[in-house]
Amino acid sequence: MAVLKEVEKIGEREQRVDVCVAAAGILKNHISCIEYPEEEFKEVMDVNVNGVLYTAQAAGLQMARFNIPGSIILIASMSGSLANMNHHWVSYNTSKGAVIQMARSMACELGAKGIRVNSLSPGYIYTSLTAQYLNKHPGLIDKWAAQNPLGRIGRPDEIRGVVAWLASDASTYCTGSDIMVTGGHHSW
Repeated sequence: MAVLKEVEKIGEREQRVDVCVAAAGILKNHISCIEYPEEEFKEVMDVNVNGVLYTAQAAGLQMARFNIPGSIILIASMSGSLANMNHHWVSYNTSKGAVIQMARSMACELGAKGIRVNSLSPGYIYTSLTAQYLNKHPGLIDKWAAQNPLGRIGRPDEIRGVVAWLASDASTYCTGSDIMVTGGHHSW
């Protein structure tokens, strides 16, 4: 596994690994859940779930190896806790729900080693992934913006404060949590 070797190289060079942010996400076709193709579902799960797991495992191994109380942050999505209105995203939503549960499970296993694991669930954020989708659906950005109290979609820089907090000693009593940053989307 390539990621395991790369993180091990970092551990060797630095003699520690303190923080890991594991983020992976692809979004496939807008297809009904009862017609969703098996291979496409497997592809989304492989990237969005397995990719996050392997990255978190690699970091956790180094944290345990060097006895470092670290922080692993798994990037999930609000789509892991709620369904997106008028979107047929069964594979994406399922994968992000798995990431949230993965963080809880890993937190319970690794807490005794001083390793904290949390998930971060952004709402609609304007990234290259969402831009591809929005470019194919004119007017959708306005619909998404209207679905939260702030009336807009988020920017990637608006996630960094939560990541910095979860990575820092300011959050040493936070593990197994899912932090939602959605512009209030989940509050309706």
